[in-house]
This record gives sequence, C-alpha cells and structure tokens, in this order.
Amino acid sequence: MLGLILLIFDIRSHNIPLLLASLATLIAGAGCGFSAHVLKNRELAIKFPTVFCVIFMTIYVLTAAGEGSAILWSLLIPLGLCYFVSVKNGIILSAYYTLLIAVVFYSPLNARFATYYTPMFMTRFPILYACLSIFTGMAMIQYHRTALFEIDHANRLTEEVERQTAVVKQQSQKIEQMSRQTIHTLANAIDAKDPYTRGHSTRVAEYSGKIAQKLGWDRDRIDELKFSALLHDIGKIGVPDSILNNPRKLTDIEFDIIKSHTTIGRDMLKDRIMVKAADDVAVSHHERYDGKGYPQGLKGEEISEEARIVAIADAFDAMSSDRVYRKACDSCHIRNELENGKEKQFDPYITDVFLELWDGGELDEILKKDTGEEDDAEASSVLLQEVVETFAAGGSKDEIDVTTGIMSRNSGEKTIARVMMEEPGCLVFMDVDNLKKINDTYGHEAGDRILHIMGDTLADNSSDSLCCRLGGDEFLLFMKNVSQEDAKRRMEDIIRDFEQNKKDDPEISIASISAGMVMSTPENNYTDAYNKADKALYHVKQNGKSGFNFYKEDSEISAIDNIDVSKLVTNIKNSGSYNGAMNVDYREFAKLYEFIVNLEQRFDHSFKLIVISLESAKGDVFGSDELERSMYNMEQSIRQTIRDVDVLTRYSKQQFLVILLGTDNDGVKTAVDRIFRGYFKMNGSGSLIPKYSVADFENEKKG
Repeated sequence: MLGLILLIFDIRSHNIPLLLASLATLIAGAGCGFSAHVLKNRELAIKFPTVFCVIFMTIYVLTAAGEGSAILWSLLIPLGLCYFVSVKNGIILSAYYTLLIAVVFYSPLNARFATYYTPMFMTRFPILYACLSIFTGMAMIQYHRTALFEIDHANRLTEEVERQTAVVKQQSQKIEQMSRQTIHTLANAIDAKDPYTRGHSTRVAEYSGKIAQKLGWDRDRIDELKFSALLHDIGKIGVPDSILNNPRKLTDIEFDIIKSHTTIGRDMLKDRIMVKAADDVAVSHHERYDGKGYPQGLKGEEISEEARIVAIADAFDAMSSDRVYRKACDSCHIRNELENGKEKQFDPYITDVFLELWDGGELDEILKKDTGEEDDAEASSVLLQEVVETFAAGGSKDEIDVTTGIMSRNSGEKTIARVMMEEPGCLVFMDVDNLKKINDTYGHEAGDRILHIMGDTLADNSSDSLCCRLGGDEFLLFMKNVSQEDAKRRMEDIIRDFEQNKKDDPEISIASISAGMVMSTPENNYTDAYNKADKALYHVKQNGKSGFNFYKEDSEISAIDNIDVSKLVTNIKNSGSYNGAMNVDYREFAKLYEFIVNLEQRFDHSFKLIVISLESAKGDVFGSDELERSMYNMEQSIRQTIRDVDVLTRYSKQQFLVILLGTDNDGVKTAVDRIFRGYFKMNGSGSLIPKYSVADFENEKKG
C-alpha cells in the first residue's frame, strides 16, 4: 500500500530514480503478499522485498534522486526492514545503509548533495543515521524478543511433536511387526509339535486370505482374518502329545480331549490379543454349517464368516497334507469331499469361491509350501527357531523307553506309521507272556529283567526294522521291505534269541513271546494294520500263547472253532494276578481271573465262566454287517439277562465271556436259555446261531 501511494505522488514529479524507488517499494510489498498468502512460502516472502529494497534504495541514494528531504525519509527503510524481515536481517540492512550513506556523504559523491545540504549537515548526518540505526535495531530486538521467543518455542514444539509422532509411528510399526512375529511364532510352535503339521497354520492363513480377498474384503479385515487363522489351533498346546499325535483311531475320551482345543484356544485368546476375531475363530472353526459341529453346535450364519472361511481352509490343508496315520488325499477325493460338504460341513457359497480359486490356480503357490519349502521370513527368526527347538527338545525327552532301551510308544508309533506310508513290510504286535505272574512271584526286578531281555532281543534283530514298547508287556515291530516268508523267518529268529537270552535265569523261565503279524503296503491305513495285527495276536493268545500268527482276511467272515475252555482257564491262571480295581478288557484275561479270585475269597462262592459264540448254522459264509448286527443283539440280550454282580466282556469278533457269580449248573442253563431266547427275538432268523461252553472255577481250583 505504501509503495502504491508513493508511486502515485512520484509520477507527477517526473523524477525517474524516485519513481523507480517507489515502484520497487510497490513490487516488494506485492511480492511479499503473494509469497506469503498464495505460495505459502514464508522464507520467500522475506527475501523478495528485501532484495528489491536493497537494489532500488541503493540506486536511489547514489543518484541523489529527488530533493534533499527524500534522503531523510529513507531513514524509515532500516526501521521497516527490521520489523518485516526479522531482527537479524534488519540489523544487517541497517548497518549496510549506514555505511552506504557514510560513503556517499564522506566521498566526492557528496557534490551531488551540496545543493540541498550544508557541509555541517553532511558531516553530521551519517553519524546521526548510524545512531538512529543502532537505536532502531535495539528497539526491534526488544520489541521482537517475546514474539521471537514464542515463535521459536512454537517451532521447537512443532518439531518435537513431529519427532515424537515419528517415534510413535516407528514404535507402532515395531510393535505391529513384533506382534506379527509373535503370532507366527505361536502358530509354528503349535505346528512343530508334529512334523506332519509343520506349516499348517501358515497355509490355512494364506488360503483364508485368498478367500477373503475374493469376497471383496478390505485389507485390514483380511490381515485380521489371516492372523486369526494363524492361531486357530493354539488350543492344541493344552492337548497331550500322546493324544494329538496318536496314529490310531481315538477313543471317545481321547476325542473329547482333542475337541477341547477349541475352548482352550478361545480362553487363551479372549481379551488378550489385538486381533478381535482370533478367539471366535479358535472356538468355532470346527462348527458345521448344518449345526452338527462342536463345541457349541452353531448352525449356518450363527457361525461367524471368519470361522466359516477358516473351516474350509483348515479342512483343505488337512486333506492335502500327509498325516501320521495316512498320506495326503488326491485332488479328486478332496474335491468330492468339499462338494459333498456343502450345506453340511461347509458354507456353500464360500466353498464355491474356494473351488473357483483352486480351479484358477491361485492356490498353487501356497500348495507348494506343503512340500517342505520354508518361509524365508520365518526361517530368519531366531525367536521362532528357539521355540521350535524347545518344543522339539521337549518332545524328544521321552523318546527312549528306559527299561528296554528301545523307542517309547509316542515316538515309536509315529515313526513306524510314517515309514509304513513310504515302504511295504510286516507289522508285528508282540506280547511278553506271563509277565504279571513273574512280577507277582519274583518281584518287579525280575519283570524288568525280562523286559530288558526283550528290548535287547528286538534291538539285535532290528538293524533294518523299527521297534518300540507300547507299554506294559506289549511291543510293536515293523520289518521293512520283507516278504511273508522273510517276516516268518525273522520272527522265528526273535523267538529263538529270546529263549536263548533268558534260559539261564530260572525266575523268568516261564516268559515267552506271542505275536500277531500282518503284511502292509503304503496304501494301507496304519490303524487298520495295527488292529489286524492285534487280532492275530489274540488268536495266538487264545490258542495257548508262545508263538505267532499272520492275520488272514477270510477269518473275518468265516466261523471259528469252539475255544477250548480249559485251555482258556489255564492261560488266565498262568498270566498271574492283577492288583487293583478290575478293568474288564478282552485283551487282559488276567484281570478277570484276579477279579474272580478276590470275590471267591470274600464271599466263598463258586463261579462259572461262560463262552458264548456265534457260528454259522451250516458253515455258510456271512458278511461283516450281519455279524456285527448279531453280536450287538447278543450283547443286548446278555445285558438284559445277567445280574449287576455278573461280568460281561467281548472276547473276540464272534465271542463273549460271561462270569456268573454263585451260580450252579442249573442256573447257568437257565441264564443261557434266557439269553438265547432274547437273542432270537431281537435278531430273528439268520445264518448265525449261538453256542456256549462252561468252565467251573471252583472245580478248576480244587482240581
């Protein structure tokens, strides 16, 4: 505004230098305003007018433009510059103009001003100007002190806020990275409990992320889902390894323990992690779309979308990966399972989305990780490595059975099951006969000696085989790449060496080996082979022990010969006593004998052992379904007939053992007649008819 006013007045004077000076003032003001308000550049807003003022005011002074009074108002220049361009630059400019005027007035250039000023004025004016400049600078310093302090303080606060913001952002990124690493570490620690599940949680997370991306989820929600999927099995930390890695079919109790990993996972994650959906996914990923899942039996959209996605990803990875009890399923089988699972186990729409991703090849890269490729980011984590090694060390401390020196059940069964999926061979289920009687008669030191001999015998004959102690008097052996003849010869060698090793110890002389054997190929299921070898062992046991027998498929559907009851009683007696509560199990006849002896001593009664068998009426071949139905009906009839004090157990595929307390022969006949009538009433006419044999334990004892 000042420049515009001066320019208007100076146009009338026709004084070119004065006009240029006024124009410079106008341009300086306009440039300052444009830089400050339009360009938002404070530094340029200061430099722009400063440069113009310096150039044009220097020209103005040197040319002595205008009348003498024009030089006087130029004294306002340092004052204005001090105010507008800050104290520091203002003082420099004031000093500059002071020197400029001194040079002009004290040099030959002063002739230009002789017309307007007296010599005394020209001598004193530079001194006065210098004093005014100093005074102006000091005044501006005092005036701006508070303002400058506040500006500097504000600037420092701004810089500190920016610095702290950057630090917080950096720390947040570190925390997020550490949280992700922790989640990955937890997931891999869970998977590390079993080599067959290593990488499972990571793959499930990747599959889930692909599904969510296809569904159009935003990035934050996808990341949250992937973190939740990584932790979906965290509850398995609370499940014993012996159950988690059991290659055989689980019992109802074991399965209930396995199912508890969902609620354990929920309790571990609830309100304790930044991933909101993690606890829900952990507890609900085994729910079914039809409401038949666990643990809550949720149905349809009652199950969160996150859990429905993870359920499909989890099932797919489980089917497409090797497990300790089977090899990976082929793609046709997996597709059929997913298709058939629509609206039953899986959400139909999400299943279709997953199949579309699979068909489009978008899962191929993730599937490759199943072959053992390691994630570089995970492999570089020292923390992860330590956790995996810790879990590995924790799992290996019980790998060796102390008494026998061979593998324990947990590690042995897993190893044997894994090798059976890769190589053919013969699975042998062995039992040390009469171990209980040795323990009862000579003490557990004698029993430990026979177990030690058994371990040494197996180790000496297992250079290319795998063996482990299942527990008690039971052992498992897998002979790799052998024919049935080779397996037979090796088993004979084992029995011969066992007899040779124990012959000099009279306390353990009654010990012997019974073994059930079954040939297997990689296509066979471990559990099936185990059960078949177990059944072959029972056949040896019921026919006098001390020997071996190969499982025969046709024995499953053909009638069996009547068991020699007297031989059974003899076998039970030779097995020794069992101290403690009775646990009726068809594999452990010694417990039945001890139960009978205890009751006889307490009540002074006789006991009857009845063997009830189902046989073909005319030697006809019958199916397994008919046999199971008939055995079920027979069991129901027996249970409805016998008393609470009597004992029932299933002895073999076609036989039951019944112990009747305080019953004479007439009572046995009456009970059996009722059992058979009830059986025929429930079962109707069929190809299987019941027969029975009786042993009198009182007579056996007296004889």
